[in-house]
Amino acid sequence: MKRSWNYLWLFYITIQQFFHHGQAKTIEINALDPLKMDEAYLTISNKNYSNSILFMYNMIICEHCDLDQLGDVLLMNSSQTLTISTRYPYDFQVLSDEKNKTFLCQINSYKFSEHGSYLFEVIQTKQNKSSCTITQTKKSSYYWLPIIIAIIILGIIVFFIQLCHHIYNSRYFGRILTNFRHQRLINDETDITPRTSPMTNRQVPLMTHNETRNDDIGSTANIDNPPPLVEPPYILNNSNTTKKVLSKRLQSLDTFRGFSLMVMIFVNYGGGGYWFFNHSVWNGLTLADLVFPWFVWMMGVSIVLSQRSLLKKKVRKLSILLKICRRTVMLFLFGLILQGGHGRPEDLRILGVLQRLALCYFFTAILVLIFDTFEDEYNSSQWPTGVNVYRPIRTELSNTILQFWPQWLCIHLIGVSWILVTFVPKLSNCPRGYVGPGGKHEHGRYINCTGGIAGYLDRVILGSSHILNDPTCKVIYKTQIPYDPEGLLGILTGIVLCYLGVHAGHTFIYSTRVRRVCAHWIASGFICGFLGLLLSEGGHSDSWIPINKNLWSLSFIFILASLAFIILTILYLLVDVFKLFTGEPWLWLGMNSIVLYVAHEVCSQSFPVQFEVTGTHPKLLALHVYGALFWTLIAGIMYYKKIFIAI
Repeated sequence: MKRSWNYLWLFYITIQQFFHHGQAKTIEINALDPLKMDEAYLTISNKNYSNSILFMYNMIICEHCDLDQLGDVLLMNSSQTLTISTRYPYDFQVLSDEKNKTFLCQINSYKFSEHGSYLFEVIQTKQNKSSCTITQTKKSSYYWLPIIIAIIILGIIVFFIQLCHHIYNSRYFGRILTNFRHQRLINDETDITPRTSPMTNRQVPLMTHNETRNDDIGSTANIDNPPPLVEPPYILNNSNTTKKVLSKRLQSLDTFRGFSLMVMIFVNYGGGGYWFFNHSVWNGLTLADLVFPWFVWMMGVSIVLSQRSLLKKKVRKLSILLKICRRTVMLFLFGLILQGGHGRPEDLRILGVLQRLALCYFFTAILVLIFDTFEDEYNSSQWPTGVNVYRPIRTELSNTILQFWPQWLCIHLIGVSWILVTFVPKLSNCPRGYVGPGGKHEHGRYINCTGGIAGYLDRVILGSSHILNDPTCKVIYKTQIPYDPEGLLGILTGIVLCYLGVHAGHTFIYSTRVRRVCAHWIASGFICGFLGLLLSEGGHSDSWIPINKNLWSLSFIFILASLAFIILTILYLLVDVFKLFTGEPWLWLGMNSIVLYVAHEVCSQSFPVQFEVTGTHPKLLALHVYGALFWTLIAGIMYYKKIFIAI
């Protein structure tokens, strides 16, 4: 049955890629309101300066770029109204339009608001002295209001789901449900059995509240189709003392994965057109930059738990290896099909999101399969978690870290390899160790050096036609060559990130207490965060290794791993330990994450998932939030129908 589902999905997405229907379009707003999203009016004015003046500007997101001319040269007592983008802040300079271009004044890091009107005036105050001022002359739109409303609506939905789950599992509702089932059984037997039958005098056993809850298909512990990640809890008797063993199913991990998938769907559909819901232009972090690396990190956690479950069932390592290879090929093929290439193999993008997942999964899973052992039952957390169980810290550190020194050695070699390949080779017309976007960067001196050695390797090995032709830096930096953020060199740091997830899995398996699991994760998070900030010199672009999602730099990897450790710790306490949160609705998405990711990509242009709207932030935000909730609803139906498709 599971194999049939896989074949059905493969056939469906292949057909969809070549027969799109009901494609969504963004309709521009009418001519009555010429301002579009993220635009404002700016009037530049030479109020009384005797000579003609020239306005120059640069978006601060374009680092080390030359200034461009803004509007026309203005004579004294003249002005000009322009439309300007409000996405990023600006640096302005005003020059005297003479041969020597005398500097008059400047304004740095000025941020305009959407749909506002502004007056940029240059006034000559004294002989050879001038002042620049920008004043807002018209109120801007409520830029943040749609986001606040969307967050409140999402919070209400989550609260309502939690409330329904609490009511369903309450004792009062359990009694009502038991009485209802009891009465229905009596009515059914009355209708079927003759009145003279002895069955009429038979007592129907009442179902207790606990039995009712065992039939609850919303309980993750009762799901039959997906096997538990590792062995279930059991009771251990030592000296007539019964102690409960730490549960080995991480619902918090499924919740984290589902949350990341919801955010990914939302930003892939457009994120309401907001710039901060899109990927970074080059250096830095946005919300869209977080979710894909988190998937890679969580995949590392799942590798440890799933392989341990298989070894517990006495599955041979050769069979596990074949399963790893099969899943790698499936993920890579799904990625290729989603890329499409417009039906032309010569334009097919070889690498992408699922391909990066497949390759990082393959190498990390092989590393774990080779060096992980299952024989040491004493060192695993199949050890009692009672308060009177003691294990020295040094023993626990040895079990969670030191015993895996061959794996750590391999990961350190991979990290060092990335550093050497990135910063040692010297390319023609590019400085050694250049990791910038090229184009206008560094005043246009390295126009064809986009991505440094990472971009060069992709263009040489894969070919320019088989990598992404529209990188996020293209518009701002005016780059002229293709660059792929999921390129070959980033696979190395992707493996490092995936193994940091493996470390989280090892910690969960081999720690003996909940508080020690959390302590390990929090300490790991702070260490990774410290390393990331150290390499990036506090997050600066002009640093040793800047935080860069396009490069999957080491500092980027450490910062994302740090956030992942902290978030999983919080969710672990809320969902698995204290049971304050069920994880729904994100738990639903996390149980079928790959299938839902593929489905949302296939149907991204199709009704009823997406449809035509006018190009305004509130409407686009509503549409894209609806798209994310649509797939959340599908995930909930699959979850409660126990439909789990493994890839």
